[in-house]
Amino acid sequence: MPFRPEGPRRDPNEISPARLGAAKALYSMEKGSKVSDVLVSNRNLIPEDESLLRELVYGCTRQKRLLDYYLNSLCQSPFEKLPVEIKISMRLGLYQLLFLDRVPAHAAVHESVNLAKSGGQEKLSGFVNAVLRTAETKKAGLEIKGESDVDTLSLRYSHPTWMTKKWVKEYGEGPAEAILKANNRPHPVYLHVKPGLGEKVTEDLGKQNVRVSAEPWPPNTMRLRSHEGGLFSGDSFQQGDWIVQDWVPQAMLEILPLSEGQRAWDVCAAPGGKTVAMAWKLGEKGQVLASDASADRREKLTENIKRTGLKQVMVYDGSVAQLPSSQRFELVWIDAPCSGTGVLSRRADLRWRLIPKDISSNVATQRGLLEETYEHLYPKGCLVYSTCSLEKEENQEVVASFLKDHPEWGVMFPTVPEGHPEILKGELGLTFLPTDEHDGGFLVMLQRKD
Repeated sequence: MPFRPEGPRRDPNEISPARLGAAKALYSMEKGSKVSDVLVSNRNLIPEDESLLRELVYGCTRQKRLLDYYLNSLCQSPFEKLPVEIKISMRLGLYQLLFLDRVPAHAAVHESVNLAKSGGQEKLSGFVNAVLRTAETKKAGLEIKGESDVDTLSLRYSHPTWMTKKWVKEYGEGPAEAILKANNRPHPVYLHVKPGLGEKVTEDLGKQNVRVSAEPWPPNTMRLRSHEGGLFSGDSFQQGDWIVQDWVPQAMLEILPLSEGQRAWDVCAAPGGKTVAMAWKLGEKGQVLASDASADRREKLTENIKRTGLKQVMVYDGSVAQLPSSQRFELVWIDAPCSGTGVLSRRADLRWRLIPKDISSNVATQRGLLEETYEHLYPKGCLVYSTCSLEKEENQEVVASFLKDHPEWGVMFPTVPEGHPEILKGELGLTFLPTDEHDGGFLVMLQRKD
C-alpha cells in the first residue's frame, strides 16, 4: 500500500501526521479523487497538523505544474517517468522549500526522503535527497522559460496554457495575471448571517474561540478571522443563525430586486445557500421554491432548510420542465452548472481536470434552463442567470442567444457600490473577477421590455 502508516517512532520528526496524510491525499488524487473528498478523511488530526495538511495538499495541487517544471530541470532523468510515490514525495519537499518559510529545509528534505521509503521506493530515497538538497542550494536562481510569453506566464502561476491564453485574450494581460495570482491564494471564509443577528452571532462564536468581523458590504456578511474552536459545533450554527457563503453570491443577492413578501424560485438550489439567503430577504410572508436536478444534492438542500427552520421554503423534487405553468414568481434565479473557472482557488484540482472542450459542454443545459423558466415570471418579474465561470461561452454568449430568440427581453443594470473594480460591467451582465478576497463569477438580470 502506498505511503503505509508509520510504526513506532524513534525519531518524533520522522514523518509527521500532516505530511503522511498529505502524501496519501495527493496519491488518491493522482488516482482520480477530488481534493474536497480526500481532505474529509483527515479530520481526526490536531488543528496544527490539519492546517499544515491542507496547506500542503492545496499548495502542491495549485502549484503542480510549476513544481514539476522545476523538478524536471533538477533531475537528470525525466521527472514524469518516475514512480508516482517519488513524484509526490518530491513535490511535497520542493513546495515546502519554495513556499513555506516556516518549515526548516532539513525537515522538508528529511521527511520527503522518508515518505519515499514509506511509499515502497527506498531504492530511490537517495535520489530524492540529492535532488531536494540541490533545489535548496539553487532555489534563488531557478528560472522559468516557456515556449511563449503566455506559456511562461502559465508556468509561473501553474495554470494550463490554454486557460491563461483565453483570459489574456478576454481580459488583457494585467487582469489575467491578477486572476492567476488570485487562484493560487487561499481565499477567506465568509458567513452570511441572518439579518438582525450580527451581534448575537459574534458573541456566540466568540464563546467557541471563533473570531469573525463584519464586512462593510454586503450587509450581514462576516469574515472568518480565526477558528481555534470548532466552527460548526456551537448552537448558533445548529439554530440556523448563519450559513457559510462566499462573498460573491452574497454580493449578487444584495443587488437583486427582492422585497419582503415576494415569491422567488431558486432553480439550481443545492446545497441551499442562495435559498436560505433569499428566504431571509423575503421574510416570513415571502415564499421560495427550491429545486435541483440531483436527488443527492436535494437531500443536502432539505437538510440545510430544516436546520435553518425556514417555513417559507418548499423543496420541489420534479424537473424544471414539469413545474405547472400556473406557478409564477417575481424573481427566478438560475445559478447554472458550468465549468467553474471562477472558483479555482477553492477547487484547486479543477484546473488540471478541465480541458478546452469542457468550457462549452454545459451551454445546451444553460440555454435550456433559461427557456424552461422565463415564462414562470410575472410581467415585471426578473430572470437572473449566474455562473461561477469566467468564460464568455457560458456567460455573455448564452445571454446573447436568449435575447436573440426573445427580443422582447432586455438587460437590467443594478447599482454596484464604488470600490469594487473587480466587478466588470458589460452590455450583457456583470463579471466578478477573482481576487485575493473572493472567488469569481457572472451575473445578469433580465426583464421584459415595456
